[in-house]
Amino acid sequence: MWENGEENEWRNVEDLKLRSFRTSNDLLEEFEEVAGGGGGIRSVALGALDNSFLVSDAGVQVVKNFSHGIHGKGVFVKFDNGGRNVGSGASEGYLNAQKALLMRGETNMLLMSPLKEGKPHSSGVNQLDIETGKIVTEWKFEKDGTEISMRDITNDTKGSQLDPSESTFLGLDDNRLSQWDMRDRRGMVQSNSPVLEWTKGHQFSRGTNFQCFATTGDGSIVVGSLDGKIRLYSTTSMRQAKTAFPGLGSPITHVDVTYDGKWILGTTDTYLILICTLFTDKDGKTKTGFSGRMGSKIPAPRLLKLTPVDSHTAGKQNKFHSGRFSWVTESGKQERHLVATVGKFSVIWDFQQVKNSAHECYRNQQGLKSCYCYKLMTKDESIIESRFMHDKYAVSDSPEAPLVVATPQKVTSFSMSDGKGKRRI
Repeated sequence: MWENGEENEWRNVEDLKLRSFRTSNDLLEEFEEVAGGGGGIRSVALGALDNSFLVSDAGVQVVKNFSHGIHGKGVFVKFDNGGRNVGSGASEGYLNAQKALLMRGETNMLLMSPLKEGKPHSSGVNQLDIETGKIVTEWKFEKDGTEISMRDITNDTKGSQLDPSESTFLGLDDNRLSQWDMRDRRGMVQSNSPVLEWTKGHQFSRGTNFQCFATTGDGSIVVGSLDGKIRLYSTTSMRQAKTAFPGLGSPITHVDVTYDGKWILGTTDTYLILICTLFTDKDGKTKTGFSGRMGSKIPAPRLLKLTPVDSHTAGKQNKFHSGRFSWVTESGKQERHLVATVGKFSVIWDFQQVKNSAHECYRNQQGLKSCYCYKLMTKDESIIESRFMHDKYAVSDSPEAPLVVATPQKVTSFSMSDGKGKRRI
C-alpha cells in the first residue's frame, strides 16, 4: 500500500541540515497581494472557478485566479447587513469570521464567527452574497427547538462548492456530527432568525471530543478528535464509524483526505500523520476504511516531521497547523503534494516520495517511520494559511498548481518549478 515511487530531486536530511533558511530556489514568487479594507486577513477561501477571496473582519477582498497564483482585482466587498450587527458579539459592520465556506457555485459564502474569543464554537452562520456584499441571512443552529453550537463546518463533498444548487453543508461540534439544510421544509422563506434544518446526523452521548473534519469526493467523512483518534464515516451513516484509527495520543487539530478517500492527513502540534485507508476484505476485495471495517488490518502510519534544526528555528511556541493535500475535485486525478504551516514556515512534502517505502528517510528506521524530506518556504511574519490552488491551475507539465501563502498583511503566490530554478511550462 505504501507505493514505490521514483526518487525526486528533493533534499535529504543531511542537505536540510546544511542549507540556509530562505525560500527554496524551486519555489518562484509570482504575485504578492497586500490585504485591503483593514483588519488583516483572517482566512482564505480559494475558489476553483475565476475568483478566490481573502476574508477580514471588515469584508472580503476579491482576487482573480491565474495559472501562476492569485492576483488582486482591486475589489473589496464590505460586509453589508442592513445596519444590524453581524455575528455574535461583533461590532457593527465587522465580522470576526474564523471560518469561510464557499457554496452555490462559489457565489455565496458561509461565515462562522465564534461566540467567545479563543473558542471556535458558534451558534450560527452568516450567509454572504458575494456579488452584492450583503449578508442575506443570519442562520441559527437548532435541534428539536433548542439552540446548539457548532465548532466547524464543511462542504458535503470535496467539490460541492462548485454546485450552483448546493443548499446543504456539514457541521461538527464536540459530540455532534450533522448535515444542515438552508431550505425551509415548509417551502416558506423564514423571516426573523431563520433556523437551519437538521436533516441528518447524530448526537453522541459520551465524550467523543471531535475537533475537525473533512469530506471525500463521494461525501464520506473523516473526523479527528482530541484523544488522537481518527474516525471514518461512510456516506450512509453518521451514527457509527466504519473504522477508527486509535491515534498516537496527540490531539488532531486538523484533518484532510484525498478525493478518492485512500489517504488521510492528520495534523498535530508537532507532527503530521499520514494514513492509508486501503485494505483487503475477507472476500479478497480492496476497499477503503470508509466502506468497510478495517479492524486489525489498519496499516502503520507515516509521520511527517521537521528536522531538529528546523524545529529549533521555528520556535517551541509554534505548532503545526492545517496540513492539507493539494486540491483535486475529479476522479482519476491524484494529489501530488502535502503542505502544512508552522510559525513563519510553509512546509511542503512530495506525496509520491512520502508513500515510497524505499525512500531513503525510512531505510534505517525501526517502528513508525518518519519523513524529514521537504521544501521549506519562509515569510517575515507568522503564516495564517498555506494552500495549493485547484489542480486546473497547474500549467502544462508543471509539478503542481501554485501555492498560496497568507499572512495577516499579505498573500503571496508561488509557482513550483523543476528544481533548477526554472518553471516548467
